[in-house]
Amino acid sequence: MDRARQLSHLPLTAKVVFLVALMGVISIATAVYTTVTMRGITDDYKALIDREAQSALHVSDAALLLGESSRLVYAVLTEQNENTMRGALVSLERLQAQFQAQIETTERLVPGDAGALRSIREQAAQSFALAARIVDAASRWRGDRALQIIHGEFEPTLRALQQAMNRQRDESTNRFQTASARLGQLTSSTILNTALAVAGGLAVVIALSTWVAISQISRPIMLLTRHMERLTDRNYGDAITGTGRRDEVGTMAKALQVFRDSMQREDRLAVEVAASAEARRLSEQLVDLTGAIPGAVFQLRMDADGGHRFLFASEKAEDLQGLPAHELLGLQGPLHAAYGLPEAGQEPLREAFAHSLRTLEPLDFDVEVQRGERTRWIKTLATARALPGNAVLFNGVWLDVTEQRNQARALAQVAEEKATFLAVMSHEIRTPLNASLGLAQLALKEPLPPAQQDRVEKMFQAGRRLLGIVNDTLDFSKIDGGHLVLEDVPFDVERLLDDLSDLFVHQAREKGLTLRIGMPDTVPRHLVGDPHRIAQILTNFVNNALKFTQAGEVAVALDAIAQDGDGLLLRGTVRDTGIGLTAAQRDHLFQAFHQADATITRRFGGTGLGLAISRQLAQRMGGETGVESAPGLGSTFWFTARVRRADTAAQEGLAARAGADGARAAPRRAPAALAGRRVLLVDDNELNRLVATGLLEAGGLRVDTANDGVQAIDQLVRAPDGTYDAVLMDMQMPVMDGLTATRRLRAQARFATLPVIAMTANAAPQDIERTRSAGMDDHLSKPVLEGALWAVLTRWLAPEAATAPAATAAPRAPEPVPDAQAVAALPAFDAAAVRELQDLLPADRLAALRERFIQDSEARMRRTAQACAQADWTALREEAHEWGGTAGLFGLQRLGALTRVLEDAALQALAATRPQAAGSHGEAGTDADAGGPPAAVLDATRTALAEGVAQLRAHALAATGTASRAAGPQA
Repeated sequence: MDRARQLSHLPLTAKVVFLVALMGVISIATAVYTTVTMRGITDDYKALIDREAQSALHVSDAALLLGESSRLVYAVLTEQNENTMRGALVSLERLQAQFQAQIETTERLVPGDAGALRSIREQAAQSFALAARIVDAASRWRGDRALQIIHGEFEPTLRALQQAMNRQRDESTNRFQTASARLGQLTSSTILNTALAVAGGLAVVIALSTWVAISQISRPIMLLTRHMERLTDRNYGDAITGTGRRDEVGTMAKALQVFRDSMQREDRLAVEVAASAEARRLSEQLVDLTGAIPGAVFQLRMDADGGHRFLFASEKAEDLQGLPAHELLGLQGPLHAAYGLPEAGQEPLREAFAHSLRTLEPLDFDVEVQRGERTRWIKTLATARALPGNAVLFNGVWLDVTEQRNQARALAQVAEEKATFLAVMSHEIRTPLNASLGLAQLALKEPLPPAQQDRVEKMFQAGRRLLGIVNDTLDFSKIDGGHLVLEDVPFDVERLLDDLSDLFVHQAREKGLTLRIGMPDTVPRHLVGDPHRIAQILTNFVNNALKFTQAGEVAVALDAIAQDGDGLLLRGTVRDTGIGLTAAQRDHLFQAFHQADATITRRFGGTGLGLAISRQLAQRMGGETGVESAPGLGSTFWFTARVRRADTAAQEGLAARAGADGARAAPRRAPAALAGRRVLLVDDNELNRLVATGLLEAGGLRVDTANDGVQAIDQLVRAPDGTYDAVLMDMQMPVMDGLTATRRLRAQARFATLPVIAMTANAAPQDIERTRSAGMDDHLSKPVLEGALWAVLTRWLAPEAATAPAATAAPRAPEPVPDAQAVAALPAFDAAAVRELQDLLPADRLAALRERFIQDSEARMRRTAQACAQADWTALREEAHEWGGTAGLFGLQRLGALTRVLEDAALQALAATRPQAAGSHGEAGTDADAGGPPAAVLDATRTALAEGVAQLRAHALAATGTASRAAGPQA
């Protein structure tokens, strides 16, 4: 690159001279190379002729001498003169001397063949010696001996010598020919190289000439020409090249640059004149625009130390801020004065500007200002731009948003009232509806006349449909009001699909449809997400598919697409062979209160909320819903939701929970292996003792009871070894709690292996860990489910009869403290819990327990109200804790949820009055107003108790009537 730049500085004449000189140098170098090479070839030819030709000639002469000696030997055999024969010996000696001279000369010419020539001399000496012996034998007239030597020794030796000499002559000839051929090739290559050198030199000179002509002359001139053309179009962006050259092209480029600079100065002056005129026009236009927008426009400069100055304010600033624009521009006081705020109300304003000053984030805040007797809300919207010196320029607008805030407040109030109304109405409808459904189910358990059976079944189906509508309405209300909270918990996908199959398999079978549910092996079994909402979407889709499919099948499938990290996109599809949908009908799906058309509603019923809820649930879970369908070809509804892979700990928890679920799903009858076993039941609540005793005795077990830990230890110590097979121990009891009692039992060697099982309403993970640390072997959560009770007892008392895994099953997860809306959505009474007791206990004992529970609950209600009035939070916590365990046994779900609310409120109040116990470091109030449940919770508890008791008694009355009717025919 440097050499090319240096070449560009040379004048055109110097460049031409350089090319001619280069051609001369190439020609001279080629001539020298050719001359030197050809001279070497000539010298090699001369040496070859002198060496190889002479050596071949001497070998040939030696061969002639050898032939002469052999002729002389054969001639002696026919010679009769003895003197002549003796003279032949002299001739042989002469021929031998000449032969040796020829071979020695040859050896000097070709020293490389010295070995072969030495062998020839030795063979020749042997041949001449044999010839002398032949002549000597002939001279003695012993011809037969001479012939014997000739045929036996001389002729073979002579032939070998001749062959060696022929080989030597042939090798000399071959070397001569090879060397001659090599020199010929060298001559040809020299001629070729000379030709190539001449051609290459010409090519280099031509190439350099072409390059110089194009790059140094033609192209620069073309570029300068192009620059000239663009300058005529007023294009000044291209840099003029070649100004650094010192040749003729550089001179032209410098002249063109001067010309361009002159044109730019002229154009710049014209632009400045036009810009000045445009600035005046834009200024006038800006003033007009700021007067037309609904707010007041301002520009504010603020320094890092808080100093500020308004650079611009439109005329409407006086109406919004109470100061004319010219006073704002000259304002020197604090910033809140521009808003007309008192000094006490400046903190939000100061914080907003300080935050934007630090981060350069846009301003967006509202302040309430007083303008005479009227209160107004002023919104400030402004962008922030950094200026030199750590200053910030705010360009923004002030808007009067008083009307919008009033409307938003009114809309929020309406939305809250609507949500409350829907929740209350849903509860008010659900309460009698649950009673109706419960009575219908009880009636269907008994034999009825066919007509009545049909009516009750239809009544039950209609009630279930109505309950589904109420649930959909409440869900839609939650979503619409923003109250829906998604779970993020581990769940078992296979279990979810199994539950879905159990829910719909009978309905599909009744319609003659095939229900297929499955997923590929690539889908992880354990995921983290909201299984309830995923199941709800699938339930809605399957319910629709079964409703609109008269023949064929309904297929449910789940698949998962890998995302980043552990994230997965779960995709569920429900395909049916039903009536299908047109394009127009598909457009209206997934909208609230919409179905495909009015005939669908008349024919199949429904509110049209299910698909709308499904779409919103899927969107809340990061997915979407859709449908693929054609009339008469069925439909495929799909949804997606974002989930995660469950980690190892979550998978182990799910496996343990599956074991517990299997235990709860076990048969309700106690295994025969438990019959006759004796257990000690320790609980301070008499009603809990009565119910648990009834369950255990109905299972064939013998039961002793104790009211607290002290009584339990006393009974165990006094009883002989092996009296009790297990202890069922409550955690919270007066005198001595279950944890302390268990520790004292474990301290005695005789009770080291006695199974101690916690049976308590404390079901939080930390509570379970406390029972394990105290030495308890297992955990049962209240209200105790019969299947779980038998599974745990079988695991510890008769493991050989256990069907559940030997590992300890995880207890039921503690339910979170419900909010008011969740409590209102619960039924006051659930007959399923009571039916478990009905199946297990005799009617008279169940009736006695029921009345005992009602009396106990009414007494607890009075004590609860008294504890709240006296701010006795410890008593309130104990009452609520014990009450919640018994309420669930008799199906009072809403009452049980409210006891959790009361217990949580008592715990919070205790934490507030005793911060050191709760781990708090702030000040705590000690008065009654510092905590405790609101009065509305107490009122709701009274209502839930009254409604639950009424429905419990109605259920008992219906069950008694049904039993009477069932007994009538038997009598």
